[in-house]
Amino acid sequence: GDLTLTAGSLAVDLAVTSPDGADTPAPLTVACTLDDEKAPGHGLLATVPVGAGASGPSRTPSGSAAPSPSSSPASPDQTPSARTAGPRTQRPPEVAVQSPGSPAAGDAPTCRYDTSHPADEMSLNGYITGYANVRKQKAAALLPPSCALIEQGQPDFQFPTGDGPAVIAQHSEGQLSYQGRRQTAPFKATFLTFDFVPATATMVLEQTGPLTIDSLGHMDMTTFYTTMDTYIRVPLVLKVTSLTVNGTPLDVGSSCRTSAPLSSPDPEAASHPGDHLVLRGRGEYAAGEPATGYILLSGGPLTGEATIPAFTGCTSGGENLDRLLTASVSGPGNYIKQIQGQTCGVANPVEGQCTEDLQPAQIPVPER
Repeated sequence: GDLTLTAGSLAVDLAVTSPDGADTPAPLTVACTLDDEKAPGHGLLATVPVGAGASGPSRTPSGSAAPSPSSSPASPDQTPSARTAGPRTQRPPEVAVQSPGSPAAGDAPTCRYDTSHPADEMSLNGYITGYANVRKQKAAALLPPSCALIEQGQPDFQFPTGDGPAVIAQHSEGQLSYQGRRQTAPFKATFLTFDFVPATATMVLEQTGPLTIDSLGHMDMTTFYTTMDTYIRVPLVLKVTSLTVNGTPLDVGSSCRTSAPLSSPDPEAASHPGDHLVLRGRGEYAAGEPATGYILLSGGPLTGEATIPAFTGCTSGGENLDRLLTASVSGPGNYIKQIQGQTCGVANPVEGQCTEDLQPAQIPVPER
């Protein structure tokens, strides 16, 4: 015989909470009843033949299907071994190489200095890409290649006292660059809001303050083996430029964004006040050998964890969508893994590292 699936009454309970648990509104129940006379097929969703030789459903619901789990981006690897493994276990970043003089391959934006931001002898440029978890959605968003312009600081080398290592300290500054603005390239992510409603958002991360890069290394003066820890700090506001829920576009306005920059735990919080994202990279190298892990010049993996603040300014036809986005996305514990590619030293370009028009030749590939 046939097994039929028919729509009936639907009740949805909405329980919305703020990121800090304060000002929690009362739960809301929305009840829907099927209009049997107007519903196509009197609410029939599918007919499934049951028995030998059954070929599957003869009818499927109209409308867009929810994305399958296999099509959703997986979260970056957060296993203890992956997050604590020593630098020698980390592979150099996988890269796509563009031909000299060509525009950036794939979706990578233009990344070069110009008259509005001229380069000097210490200027670098490079691409960065990777995944950022959205813990509430149990999924991750892919951040496409974005351009970083970096003013490399002069290294401060301190000779060892006694049998200790030499110390190398370097402070650099930079900025994101996309079509003349300090932001990432736009990126799109699709999640199942409340575990069943597909929602697609287009977003950018806007830089709202200085981007600093602080590296501290220790060199064994006998073997010249060096370890280097680098912390990148930057205040970034997450801005939503468009939103589609269950196939229906919602106008979020031009000011839909987090109420403050993303924030991370900072090991030197007293020296770096304010909300900002912190990414850490650790690298090592020995004389005559390629570096492993993360080094500012050659790139590599950078990891961190961020709290996404509540949203503000998100309106649609007079309706305030702040609480919907806050309930769906905001909160702590969002793991981030970004891969920086080999930089281009603009003043002294190296073949294979720079294109003829002094853009980075290597575009990194995101890693989970």
